[in-house]
Amino acid sequence: MRNEAMTSPMTDNQTIMNKAMKTLPLMLFFLALSLLLPAQPAALKDSLARGNQFYTQGKYGEAIKAYESVLAKGYESHELYYNLGNAFYKTNNITFAILNYERALILSPNNEDVKFNLEMAKRQVVDNIDLLPEPGFLRWWHELISSKPADGWGTQSIVTFFLFLIFFALFLFAATIRYKQITFWFAAVTLAYSLLTFSFASTQRSKLLRHNSGVITERSVRMKGSPSETGTELFILHEGLSVQITDKLGDWIEIRLADGNKGWIKENSLIRI
Repeated sequence: MRNEAMTSPMTDNQTIMNKAMKTLPLMLFFLALSLLLPAQPAALKDSLARGNQFYTQGKYGEAIKAYESVLAKGYESHELYYNLGNAFYKTNNITFAILNYERALILSPNNEDVKFNLEMAKRQVVDNIDLLPEPGFLRWWHELISSKPADGWGTQSIVTFFLFLIFFALFLFAATIRYKQITFWFAAVTLAYSLLTFSFASTQRSKLLRHNSGVITERSVRMKGSPSETGTELFILHEGLSVQITDKLGDWIEIRLADGNKGWIKENSLIRI
């Protein structure tokens, strides 16, 4: 009798996993491409270019109108808010310059140009409130989260999650105990990092959606100890001051100053960032 070589047919699970492993790099490529490609219609580009042209010509009022027309169409970017802030600064509208610099900083937390111009604008605000010191680790943690915008952390979370899937697949099909141990720890680390950066992205995204900060826009505002006209007067605040919004009751909002003091003002006294 002829001896025939015995073969072990591949299981269905192995076939599916091998196909997934072959297509995963292509999926990652198109995912990265979709994240990097700008989605900016031609009409918006024209409006931005027109605003930049007005700015370079010293027509700051026209530049402001051009930039705001882009915002009215639903497009946002840190460059747009930065340019708008510069245009307001040139017209000596420091309050709205600060408002737009703050918005630009949320979208691009590490932008040194935005930070510098915001600091220069804040020096012209009447109120000089010292920042409440934070414990070293807590300050470092907040700075770490704020070091990237939401989409930056989100991209890292997606990429490392796919890396986790790759390492997990390698773990399942590892031929030796040694390779199983190595791929297991790589999978654990990438999953942990993916979850961590996802939480950072969620925190940064909440800043965009909740609008829990604002800039005082009235020339002077009386901050009260309670949400009432008869409440105890605590401080007089002036336009251009950035504050945190911590609560809302009717048309009153509770705000927290940089030094930790809290009080109530009318909501129409500020514009949310």
